[in-house]
Amino acid sequence: MDTGGGRHWGGSGRYVEGERVFAPPSGVFDADWVAGIVLDRHGPAAGERVELARAAQRARDARAAGADDAAVVAALVAAGARPWVAAAVLRAADDFAAAYGTGD
Repeated sequence: MDTGGGRHWGGSGRYVEGERVFAPPSGVFDADWVAGIVLDRHGPAAGERVELARAAQRARDARAAGADDAAVVAALVAAGARPWVAAAVLRAADDFAAAYGTGD
């Protein structure tokens, strides 16, 4: 069976997509999983999953750079997120990091 030269299709490429049914691997930040958390908590009013995942990655990157809550929310708002959505994404990203780690 050809596996595409060892490349994974979908997900981060660090694990097989089907593994996400139960939980992401420990230590791997999964922005799409964080987007799912936001949607579970706030419903479709929070926005499109792809945009939420982009915001989640921005939040994670800002946190990794040492940004505090206000700076992360401000960066997400500057990138186009509504303030309440930016706060929800940050909360979900922090909750994810506490539960699974971020790979730093």
